[in-house]
Amino acid sequence: MDQQCDLITGGPLPDHDDEYVRQKVEAYLLRLGYGPEDVRVDHCRTVKHREDDMCVKADLLVMANDAPALVLRCARGSLVSREREAVAAARLLEDEWIPFAAVCNGDDAELLDVATGRVIATGLEALPTPNELARRVAETPRKRPSEKETLAAARVYHTYSFIQCPGQCTV
Repeated sequence: MDQQCDLITGGPLPDHDDEYVRQKVEAYLLRLGYGPEDVRVDHCRTVKHREDDMCVKADLLVMANDAPALVLRCARGSLVSREREAVAAARLLEDEWIPFAAVCNGDDAELLDVATGRVIATGLEALPTPNELARRVAETPRKRPSEKETLAAARVYHTYSFIQCPGQCTV
């Protein structure tokens, strides 16, 4: 039996209920003109939250001009329920906020401004092409967060990490 491979990494697919969504999003990004070198899969950063280490993860991290530009949260179902989690991840994954986040269920998407947390575009066409993303990033000032802002983002992200289903959801 042939094992399916991740479109970006070429590695084996993880056993996760939402993996088919990520593969649809990866295929869409490739059609938009991104190369595998522009997209990081399961990009993680460990941050301190209270006394513990917390792994903050982007399902996909899209680069523009070799800099992190867009965090994608890929999961089935409602988009609005994942907006805050995606914005919190974009505020924690680097020393400076990653300017944009998106939530996508494979059929629909929302593009979010990380500084405001607001939805700035909807539909799959909301996911920008490489040139559009580079232009948007160039027009967006970089934000180095205060300790208070980082703590707030960590609280939000930590809360969402408790309500996610495991690899195989039994709910």
